[in-house]
Amino acid sequence: MANLPGAEDSTVVFRDQSIVSEKLQKFIQSGISNFQIVADFDYTMTSWAPSGTCFSVIRMYSGFGEEFLSKTEAIKNKHLPIHLDFSLPEEVRKESDYQWFTKIMTCFVDAKFPKTLIPVMLEASQCRLRAGVVEFLKLAHKHNIPVLIFSGGIKDVIDALLDREGCYFDNISIISNRLKYDDKEIMVGVEEPFITASTKLEVAREDKYFKNVIRDNVLLLGDMLSDLKMASCVKYTDMLSVAFCNHDKDKEQYRENFDMLLMGNPGFERVTELLRQIVGEQPNRVEL
Repeated sequence: MANLPGAEDSTVVFRDQSIVSEKLQKFIQSGISNFQIVADFDYTMTSWAPSGTCFSVIRMYSGFGEEFLSKTEAIKNKHLPIHLDFSLPEEVRKESDYQWFTKIMTCFVDAKFPKTLIPVMLEASQCRLRAGVVEFLKLAHKHNIPVLIFSGGIKDVIDALLDREGCYFDNISIISNRLKYDDKEIMVGVEEPFITASTKLEVAREDKYFKNVIRDNVLLLGDMLSDLKMASCVKYTDMLSVAFCNHDKDKEQYRENFDMLLMGNPGFERVTELLRQIVGEQPNRVEL
């Protein structure tokens, strides 16, 4: 069996070590031409603490004044507890996510900010890539492995962050909300369909990426149970799912659904170890 990174680490939790090891070994034997990566962005590729999401980059920009900050904070405080309460019916959470999205976007439109302000807002924010993400993306690019970032965030912010870190490579595709601008490059709205954590499956069914990229083996990275839906429209044989479990309260529920949990606020080192084994850049311990 393949060597599992973090097998002796208490911050790494497996649903079933033997099954994860078998999947990893299949990925290694199938080769990189049969492998792809699908990842969420906020709190998966970005750090949990200091925290910051695509939306908070804009929502918390002090240049918009106290009234804007208070209004957007109140919207977040109303809808975030519903978003995180998995005991609620899915339709309730889905409707709340939609209301949250549309209210926040209305505030953004009212702010009338230019596209050129996005890198400035990003610099002023606490939104950061997790440690090791750049190395992970460089390794995937080196071996020409397709990486799909599928996010209910804002593509313009993701673009700016990857550009800033020098890791927006040509093997990366991004499905996320795209802001719309007028002829003076002032933000005036967002393109449809809207993408939230609750609607990823609906969007995936229609996106051409899932029709054009067909590889049997998928490494899926997320931080919420709904991120598992990202792979529902991928034509694959085996999927290895890894969750960044940012809080202990959901540990058991995550363990029942993801193959591997990374607890706390870890970097991407363990995920990069997996990728190194798959691309053959480090020795594998194989039981004969």
